Amino acid sequence: MIVGKPSFCDYHTIQEAIDALEQRDGNVFETLYILSGVYEEEVRIYRSHLKILGIGQVEIVMNRYAKERDETGAEIGTFATPTLFLGGSHLVLENLIICNTAGQGEEIGQAVAVYAHCDETVFRNCSFKGHQDTLFTGPLPPAPKERAEFGGVPLKEHHSHYRQLYQNCYIEGTVDFIFGGATAYFEQCEIRSLRHYGNRAGFITAASTPRGQAYGYVFKDCYLTAEPDSYPVYLGRPWREYAKTAFVDCLLGPHIHPQGWDNWNNPDNEATVCYQEFGVHGAAALSMHRVPWAECAEASDEEWSKEAVFAGSDFWRRGGNENGQ
Repeated sequence: MIVGKPSFCDYHTIQEAIDALEQRDGNVFETLYILSGVYEEEVRIYRSHLKILGIGQVEIVMNRYAKERDETGAEIGTFATPTLFLGGSHLVLENLIICNTAGQGEEIGQAVAVYAHCDETVFRNCSFKGHQDTLFTGPLPPAPKERAEFGGVPLKEHHSHYRQLYQNCYIEGTVDFIFGGATAYFEQCEIRSLRHYGNRAGFITAASTPRGQAYGYVFKDCYLTAEPDSYPVYLGRPWREYAKTAFVDCLLGPHIHPQGWDNWNNPDNEATVCYQEFGVHGAAALSMHRVPWAECAEASDEEWSKEAVFAGSDFWRRGGNENGQ
């Protein structure tokens, strides 16, 4: 199935194609090709066993934001804002640029580019662009902190695991721009911090790892960069108290705050989070500046391969076909 602007394409919008695919047998692996172009639409995908391949430069763009008002005058909230929502499993997405162009500011709030409520999903050569809360890796925590409910895109399926691999991807943002509870492995990705409005500090991650989950976020061989003159950026802060985040053999720019991590104004989090850096050149000297409740070392005695992190599954080896080859 092909999506594109030319008349020979099966569909001219991505959502039309998805709606058609969701009427087919969901146990059969399907491939959707998207021809180059800018697609200004919200895309909601509930089906599983799907590969989406961008050909050329494919941008999916929308500009919903949390402070936006609905028909009753109430704010729509963070989880109603994603440009792309994924709710299934056994998914492969390649060569896509997904943007939330709402911008940033007090009047904007959170604006999600991708809401990945999915399991056994691979993103390759994709770009995620936004400011606050660019990429949400489900699942949601059990309950919100400040609202009666999370709201947003309806969830039709809940998974026993949320395992996601991001390979050679670009992810940008300002505050908590990679957040959520998934076991997510970022391999050779560029993680770029944008300048926060009001010259405020930035935060890359805000994990909400469920208690007892073996892994949260693992960044392996990634590159942490920033816009010029960016204010200090923290590696992470805990959206929930059992947050787990590890940076392994990554290269960090000078924009990273010497302390590395923040407790989100709650010292009790320091006893429950698991924040780690390994493969750090000059770790002994750096540790003197890092917060004492996080680990920083030259090497690790733990295995940080995909095989270890995703033990029991080899979903990333599948090329996106029904035979799993």
